[in-house]
Amino acid sequence: MIRINSSAPSRRLLLARATATASAALMAATLPFIPRTAQAHAASPKTHTAALTLTVGAKGFAENEIVANMYVLLLLHAHIPVNDQIKDNLASSAATPALRHGDIDIFPEYTGTGLEAILGEKAAHDNTSYYNKAAAGYLKKYNLVWLQAYPMNDTQGFATTQTFSKKYGITSITDMVSKASNVRLIVATEYLGRADGLPGVEKVYGGFQSKLKGLVKLQDVGSLRYAALLQGRGDVTEAFTTDPDIAAHHLVVLSDPKNYGPPDNLAPVVRSQALKAYPQLKGVLNSIAPKITNAAITGLSNQVVSGHKDPKAVAQSFLQQQGFLK
Repeated sequence: MIRINSSAPSRRLLLARATATASAALMAATLPFIPRTAQAHAASPKTHTAALTLTVGAKGFAENEIVANMYVLLLLHAHIPVNDQIKDNLASSAATPALRHGDIDIFPEYTGTGLEAILGEKAAHDNTSYYNKAAAGYLKKYNLVWLQAYPMNDTQGFATTQTFSKKYGITSITDMVSKASNVRLIVATEYLGRADGLPGVEKVYGGFQSKLKGLVKLQDVGSLRYAALLQGRGDVTEAFTTDPDIAAHHLVVLSDPKNYGPPDNLAPVVRSQALKAYPQLKGVLNSIAPKITNAAITGLSNQVVSGHKDPKAVAQSFLQQQGFLK
């Protein structure tokens, strides 16, 4: 989740920066240069007709690539013209103008990222409010349509081993806070200063950092946190709730009863012109929405990250298992 008011960048923002160079090169190659003074008189984005082929974009990490490939496979199955290869490694800051200009037509985006990083707005901390405000903002400002959001919520949270969870009865953030004296908490150092990091947890659940049994600080924002957890250097790690490591190691994600974690549900964002050209597009893409849960996406991502499988092959297998493809 990109947090625009944090004192330090989030992991999703760091990822966006890592892909920014590739995204900028793509945009420079595909979008016409429009002088700033001429923008008010620029022609409207090109309009697709039913004879044109759609293009699906994606971010540069497993869960997003898998879902983007699901879109391609579903559209092909529905006989809607679509390029069979996704346009990958697009940060949100590049994907939004690419959608507006028609260089891509569909993009799996996160409600929190869209609302906060792209629109620069806030909403009540619940999935419906974030989705509704992001959808309304994109339609009004960009003429882009958000289709049905998924149950999967790639938000900030915590994970622990099944052994530790059972030993101390810790299954929620509330439990972790009340039993902090038993917990050695693993965090990336940047998490300590972010509004959606430890300060955010303590704002919602009350101060507990001083009561922790230990605080394990790591510079790395990725898999080293899970390695530290599995090696017994700590007991609970901060996490994204759809990290593939969760499925790989059968970890317990602590529930968040007070909704500390900012909503970040995934949904297809589509050009209005594409929906007009292919009215059946909405139903085709919405059909998979109930199936894209946290449990499903973490398992699929793990196949790519740990199993080194191709995202498109993983997407195809999932769609076949769920009865969407033969």
